[in-house]
Amino acid sequence: MARDSKSEQVYTQLREEILSGELRPGQSLSVLGMGERFTASRTPVRDAFLRLESDGLVSLIDRQGARVSPISIRGVRDLFELRMLLETAATRQVAEAAADDDKVRGVFADLFAQFKAIAGQKPSPRRRERFYELAEAYDQAIIAHVRNQRLGRTIADLRPHSARLRMIAHSRPDRLEVSVKEHLAVCSAILEHHADDAVAACTEHLANTQNTILQAVLNADHLAVPVDLVTP
Repeated sequence: MARDSKSEQVYTQLREEILSGELRPGQSLSVLGMGERFTASRTPVRDAFLRLESDGLVSLIDRQGARVSPISIRGVRDLFELRMLLETAATRQVAEAAADDDKVRGVFADLFAQFKAIAGQKPSPRRRERFYELAEAYDQAIIAHVRNQRLGRTIADLRPHSARLRMIAHSRPDRLEVSVKEHLAVCSAILEHHADDAVAACTEHLANTQNTILQAVLNADHLAVPVDLVTP
């Protein structure tokens, strides 16, 4: 039980640091170093590494450690191609559900109001953090209210890979402002039961996000969050 608890601690902390960018893509993680950091034996550290490998967040290096999965141009394109297929379908289902479900309308009306509130605020670290919280709440609302539960679970499985690109996606100063407007457009279309408009707004948001990330990765030397670029 103690081993399971320690493994969970290591896994949870490292996962959080990978997703936040604190542990940069390509960074090495040694079993010995993590054992010293977490006051853990090698076995729970290796167990945590195995779980992170299963999540696609690290690659194991023999028996000595792991390496945070790098970011590649192809990987970004593959991820967004899949997101485009899945999330547009989910957005359509949610917009259709909103036409007959007061609960769904209530959820997205609340999200719309909160996005609208931060749209008028001046830039600040707290505002940026609040946007991330709202964006996560929006994503979870889409997953929760999609008609096809398998579709929702598949989108949820992709969340960690999207989350670790977040800091790169907003490395351009104006990207957060545009993203707020894009979320408002999707929420508005859902509330108005305009499924085609909701899909179009979702498509535009994902396309713009992908383009911003690719441009940032191709100019990785200028990023505040360093990346280990792998091509193609």
